[in-house]
Amino acid sequence: MATARSSTLYTNYDVNKYTPDARDRYGRVVPIKFEITVVSVSATGDTYKLCVLPAYCSVIALFCTGDAQSLSAAVGLTLKIGDSGDDDRYMAATDLDVVNAQGSLAKAGAAYRPTADTIVIATFTGAPIVGRVVTGHFLIVPAS
Repeated sequence: MATARSSTLYTNYDVNKYTPDARDRYGRVVPIKFEITVVSVSATGDTYKLCVLPAYCSVIALFCTGDAQSLSAAVGLTLKIGDSGDDDRYMAATDLDVVNAQGSLAKAGAAYRPTADTIVIATFTGAPIVGRVVTGHFLIVPAS
């Protein structure tokens, strides 16, 4: 016979009535937009500063899109998004060679709460075409 089980958050807030933290209940969601425009020839491993995540926020989502960042889909040009502690904490290396390529939040970044204001960086594995753009945004819940 199947057993009904409770998640930790359900037990804490709905059964035991602990006072919730807005970050756990995904209270006020704030978008943080970023954009990379390749303005000059890049070398493999060049980094781009994207945005700053405020201290103690909770990261709940990342959306990233780019269009054909290299001359061919066979090149294998990827982009990863992270910070000084983990260069792919927020998005694992994602192939951006194809039109309308999409990237999303990596497991390591889900519900991550930086303890200080954190600069988010992006790193290409190759040289993207000058003039191409990568856009996206984080969704965070600020500390309460």
